[in-house]
Amino acid sequence: MSQKVPPAAAHDAAVARVIAHLESDARATLVNSPPGAGKSTLVRTVTQHFVGTDGPVPIITQTNDQADDHVRALRNLGLRTGRFHAVKIRPPRHDDNNVDLRRLQDCDVIVAPAAKWATLNAREIREWSPQLGIIDEAYQMSSAALASVGDFHDRLLLVGDPGQLSPFTTADRRLLQASSTWPLDTAAHTILTWHPRSPRVELPVTWRLPAPTAELVATAFYQQQFHSGISADQRRLHSLGTIHDAYDQAIHAAAQHSICLLELPDEHVAHTDPDMTTAIATLITRLLTRRAVLIDGNQRQPLTARNIAVGVVHTTQRDRIAHAIDALAGTLGFNPGDIVVDTANRLQGREFGVVIALHPLSGRRDATEFHIEAGRLCVLTSRHNTACIVVSRAGVQRQLDDYPHNRPVWLNAPMQPVDGWTANRTFLKRLQRLAHVSLRN
Repeated sequence: MSQKVPPAAAHDAAVARVIAHLESDARATLVNSPPGAGKSTLVRTVTQHFVGTDGPVPIITQTNDQADDHVRALRNLGLRTGRFHAVKIRPPRHDDNNVDLRRLQDCDVIVAPAAKWATLNAREIREWSPQLGIIDEAYQMSSAALASVGDFHDRLLLVGDPGQLSPFTTADRRLLQASSTWPLDTAAHTILTWHPRSPRVELPVTWRLPAPTAELVATAFYQQQFHSGISADQRRLHSLGTIHDAYDQAIHAAAQHSICLLELPDEHVAHTDPDMTTAIATLITRLLTRRAVLIDGNQRQPLTARNIAVGVVHTTQRDRIAHAIDALAGTLGFNPGDIVVDTANRLQGREFGVVIALHPLSGRRDATEFHIEAGRLCVLTSRHNTACIVVSRAGVQRQLDDYPHNRPVWLNAPMQPVDGWTANRTFLKRLQRLAHVSLRN
């Protein structure tokens, strides 16, 4: 994207290309979106454009929460929006929408996760005959899930973030990788494999990440570069108070650069590192007691616990850190649970003002495929719209240098577009040059 093109104009041009492709004879159109580029807004814009042309527009999400978000937003736009559930599933919070698909035919839009759409049979689909189907978060959808719903429509729009975590399974991946197909390939990659001429559109602007983070994340984790639509003075963290130690330095550096690395001394520890828990709790205490302020244009609001999240890798880390943070609630004046602490998988798709991200390789002796996956670190460091502090033990660079490149190559398994080892090295080197603070013993 040319820097001379205003971000809003570049984004609008990309959306116009998407609609033009959908109005052509293209069977599938793929939209690649960086974090915070407006995937959900694009889905709703396209939905509004095609409502009334081919009957109800189906939106296929990956989770119930994603479906609920679309339903609320589309209803606020004045569209008659139905929430389809499998007939036998009746969650109490959706009693008014637990209906058979035939009772939703008068809706403008019908929203449901892929698993719910997969409960339909061919006869039910023929009665409806939807022309355009919209798949949200196409890089979180597996090829197996795509096979259940892909033939329902004449045309598909697939929208997703290629830098996020891929579909996963708790089964033995070696058994799947040894098979002749790869059911955990993403829906987006499957479409490009079988329909290689499908048009692709890159959303060129992130409206979430400030410029320094956007450049860092784009360079490390994405094939196609993108830029921030947020100017340096438009959105920032104003951190009050003088600098007394490394914790204050890290907060001020994150306020200045939108992202900072705080390194604890190099040591091999269990992944429930008690010193790391203490460091994260201390950062949160400083952020809340120094009365930091979130500035967005002309708006200023105090940083509260609900604006903060902590991203981790393992559930054991989540439980230990959440317990330590909740113990501060009474002293710091927030309720237990106000500060979200969760794994990268569960933080995917969410957004917060300030994020403290625990580096996946912190304190480890090795660099396993799970911990080195590019999408995991990408998710953890792209959830913030103002500032992020990455906390880690020193020595990660040595781990990466010592990590052997001996991952097996499996027939028919897709090659990852971004190599995790390279992405981690690039990210760490650039972040150390941008904003790096060491916490001494």
